Amino acid sequence: MQITNSYTRFMCVILTAVIVSCSNGQGSSWPSMWGTSLEQVRSAVATAGHYPLEAIEVTASPSLLRITVSDSTLAQADQLSRENSANSIVSAAEGVISKEGIFASVQVINVAILHPEPVAGSAPQTHTEDVLEFRKGPNNRFAHHIT
Repeated sequence: MQITNSYTRFMCVILTAVIVSCSNGQGSSWPSMWGTSLEQVRSAVATAGHYPLEAIEVTASPSLLRITVSDSTLAQADQLSRENSANSIVSAAEGVISKEGIFASVQVINVAILHPEPVAGSAPQTHTEDVLEFRKGPNNRFAHHIT
């Protein structure tokens, strides 16, 4: 029993050390920094695209920024119009993320254009989306990537 308790204590110390070192001194302000920064991206995209704030959703991970736009007119537009809109959305987002260190590791921006109403014959909880991917290049700018 003594070995198990010592081992458990040792593992707790190691786990605590890992958690503290990974926090990078950010502590509890880290989630609020993400929230504030994501809201800045959301506002910039809404302003640039003349969208209501409720039509924009922004989520992120350390390497990916996803911007979702819910707009039936844009969703039904031709491919070139959707690509042009996505380019404008990414440009607006770049204006914010270039100034916010929290986004330094982002390598990909996905722009998802959602059709807010279900397509005829589909289940009500489904939606149609067109996702355009932009990858960071050597010049630190994001360019449309076609897969």
